[in-house]
Formats: sequence, C-alpha cells, structure tokens
Amino acid sequence: MSDFWPSGLDLGDTHCPMDILREAQSDWETNSNGMLALLLQRAKSKTENDMVIVHVKHVRSNRTGSLFSVVHRPNAPYPVTIFPKDAELPKFLRKSYYEPPVDVFGGISSSVLGVTKGKNVENEWVADTPAEFRQNLRDVFNLGVVKSVVLNLFASESVSPGDAVGEGEEGVDPS
Repeated sequence: MSDFWPSGLDLGDTHCPMDILREAQSDWETNSNGMLALLLQRAKSKTENDMVIVHVKHVRSNRTGSLFSVVHRPNAPYPVTIFPKDAELPKFLRKSYYEPPVDVFGGISSSVLGVTKGKNVENEWVADTPAEFRQNLRDVFNLGVVKSVVLNLFASESVSPGDAVGEGEEGVDPS
C-alpha cells in the first residue's frame, strides 16, 4: 500500500501563528506571576505581509522592550518567519557573528575576479507547520538577547537625586 500523505503534516494541529502567540502570552503571564505581559502588536511589513511585533512589558513599571517580530503572507499563515532582534546588537555584544572576508584586491570586487562562490543560506527561523512554529517560538524566547531585554526591565537602575552628576562635575566616560 502506498502512502502519499505528507510526512510531518498533522491536521490535529492547525493553529495560526497568532493563536500560538496568544498561548505564549498566557504562559508568560502565568510563569511570571503577572509581573510580565507579552504584547502582540499587529502591523504590516514593508512588503505588505502580515506582521506581529512581540514586546514584553514589566507590569509594575509599565516599561516595555521589543523582543522579535513574526511575518507571514496575508491570508496564508504558513510558512511563517521569526525575526529575532539579535541583528541589532553590536558585534562586541554577540556570542557569535559572521565576519565577511577581507577585500585583498584593493577595491576590485572579488566576485568580478571569480573568487567568491555562492552559498546556500538556511533560515532557521522559518516554520512550515504549527509544530515547527511552536519550537521556533520556544527557541527565540531562549535567545540571550530576549533574556537580556526581560532582565533589563527588572534590573534598571533608578537614579536618586543625590546620585545625579551635577553641573561642573565630571562624569565617567563609559567608553
């Protein structure tokens, strides 16, 4: 007997990305004891695709931080892509990053000289199914940049009037 059914396709799980994000929203509220709330902001991308920007809010201070965005085509929730905010971090704050090759030909494009080759690039954040999206969502919530945004909401220094640098005083240059 032939089996023409697509492998990995589960019709018991047909939730759209927004439904799954709402599950995450509830999970965050429960696990933070109400101290954090995920905010889901609907938007359109520059190319008119549907987008949800995910923010975290520290309820007590009402401060927020952006975590990532989720993008898919209008009226077609899959495939869906998560865009972590990681790309906005300066290189010295990233655990890893890509360093492009040095131009050793003095401004002549290495592609003109036939030195560079094309490469296949895989986007780990694209999900074709709700199950893959759930896993990607778990993964993005565990990125260091997401954890940093959350911790920064809790750990921000409050400056009391006596701590501020006044006129005529020298401040410390952090660089």
